[in-house]
Amino acid sequence: MAGLRRASFCCAPFRNEPSPSSLGRHSRIPSTELAAPPGAQSALPHPHRSPAVPRHPSDEMRVREITAEISALTKRGRGEQAVELFKSMLADGAPRPNDVTLLCAVRAATATGSAESGGGGIHALVIKLGTDAVVSVRTALIGLYSSLHDGRSILRLYNQSKSKDLVLWSAAMSALSKNSRSQEALDAFRQMLHCGNTTPNFVTVMVALSASGCLKSLSHCRELHGYAVRNFETETSLQNSLVDVYAKCDRLDVSMVIFGSMEARDGVSWNTVICRCTECGRPRETLILFLKMMRSEAKPEENVVRVVLNACSQTEEIEFLLGIHCYAVKAQASTSPSLGTALLRVYAELNRVDAARALFEGLRHRDVVAWSTMVSVYERSGCPHLALEMFRKMQSENEEPNEITFVSLLRACSSAGAPHHGRGLHGHALRLGICSNEFIVSALIDLYCKLGMLRQGKAMFDALENRDLVSWSSMINGYGINGHGEDAIKTYLEMLEQGLKPNGVIFVSLLSACSHCGLVDEGLSWFYQMEGMYGVRPELAHYSCIVDMLSRQGRVKEAHEFIKKMPLKADVSIWGALFTGCRASPNDVEVAEVAAGWLVRLDPGNSSYYVALSNLYAKLGLWRDVERIRQSLGEKGLRKTVGYSVACSGERHGDPNV
Repeated sequence: MAGLRRASFCCAPFRNEPSPSSLGRHSRIPSTELAAPPGAQSALPHPHRSPAVPRHPSDEMRVREITAEISALTKRGRGEQAVELFKSMLADGAPRPNDVTLLCAVRAATATGSAESGGGGIHALVIKLGTDAVVSVRTALIGLYSSLHDGRSILRLYNQSKSKDLVLWSAAMSALSKNSRSQEALDAFRQMLHCGNTTPNFVTVMVALSASGCLKSLSHCRELHGYAVRNFETETSLQNSLVDVYAKCDRLDVSMVIFGSMEARDGVSWNTVICRCTECGRPRETLILFLKMMRSEAKPEENVVRVVLNACSQTEEIEFLLGIHCYAVKAQASTSPSLGTALLRVYAELNRVDAARALFEGLRHRDVVAWSTMVSVYERSGCPHLALEMFRKMQSENEEPNEITFVSLLRACSSAGAPHHGRGLHGHALRLGICSNEFIVSALIDLYCKLGMLRQGKAMFDALENRDLVSWSSMINGYGINGHGEDAIKTYLEMLEQGLKPNGVIFVSLLSACSHCGLVDEGLSWFYQMEGMYGVRPELAHYSCIVDMLSRQGRVKEAHEFIKKMPLKADVSIWGALFTGCRASPNDVEVAEVAAGWLVRLDPGNSSYYVALSNLYAKLGLWRDVERIRQSLGEKGLRKTVGYSVACSGERHGDPNV
């Protein structure tokens, strides 16, 4: 024993978990207990002392000291060192480990969360020493296999346990639920009730509720709710679980009733109901609940603040966003990279570029996510040159871009019409080995097609082995913007032959292609097939394509009638498409006036609509109407936007007559 080398101990049983085939052999053993993994008998040393031989007091003391050190290392988050210490204990001829030592060793292997920690070998030693029948050790083994996501071993350990206490029941149910075996977890809860030997506590009921939430089973949730009311009505943590589970079962109304009736609410209560409100599509209720939370003694966690930021973006509540930003600064949370990035993203979505820039410059730690977000801010806000400049600064600070950065940069090159930068980014992505990413490939297809290099875009598309909807959409759109409407439709039909079901983005690309190429009948046909044949409900973007398609062909009155029949309220893009068509067809001045009226209501600070309508009146010789529009501009304090041309030197030269 003393001469056993450390290397001989660290063999397969301690490096690898039992394979499914070895687990099958375990189940065929006549005993109800698990057998040791194959090879464990030769790999592990025999117990240093026979159980029949009494131990010396010094041996007991040494085992206790090593056990205490293993436990201390595990508690300090140094599980790997704890496992190594346990291996050394056996390899160096130390006294036989007791039940507590084995329990601590299993917990140390669990703390590593790795299959290479030797958990399988420790399990084999537990069986060899006859300790696997100890309930606490078996419970720890269930936790070990839960950390390794081995649901089969968890279920086998549970089924082969002769005696179960409350802790083992709860641990098994929790492990099964976390490893996608929620139905088995609920079955275990039923067995626990039927056996009559153990009474569940509120923690066990919470675990069962979590399993029913994973299954989205409202019937199970109601049954558990009834059991909880009869036994643990005032437990705050249990009520929090009920709020969470009912929301997952699409019954947010019941969650709100339970939350409102709670006598004591902790931070978890507020965090749960706020997060679930957002997930259920209730952003305004999310903001109201957050205000109430701030008036209470509870303090929001960082993930809750991020959820509320998303709600601000959805509701476009800029004042609320500024308030949360102030709160983050006071709480010194704005320095958090994840929260700072979330603020950046929301400012970008609300088109607050200056605020996003100021926030970015104030960040102490700028990781790749923050840089990528700022690049995206400029790209989405119509400032492609600033996005490319931000990338140069990113490179100067030796920050390597990721796939998201490249997608934003390629889109910026498309908007700026910068083929040289686009090719450079393509080469950079090739050097980093990320050019196979489907989003980058789709962005490259979009870039080359928008720059008129349709052949290169088609080559990128043809080289794709696995084409998803994003790549198909990019190619369809690329054909459309280059005037190849028939090829766009042909590509769409080829996609259908591949067995892919079109989504809303695909139809936007298809309808846009029909609009650019004047294929009105084909476009209308595809539009009316969307919901009936493919289950895709038309959104504002699809309606905008149809209005644009009709207006481009001079059918503005038909387009106006189409808008009147829309089930959705038309936005600026739809009225803008109609108004643009009226400018090309000046005889339909009445429709132009209606479109301009709606544009002024929806975007009152934009003077371009007044100017365009004035030019239309002037084209028709309606000078009184021209004067009326100019007076209206003056009364509203609006001025005509000055046009600019960009010279080769990079200077801007204003020309008020543009």
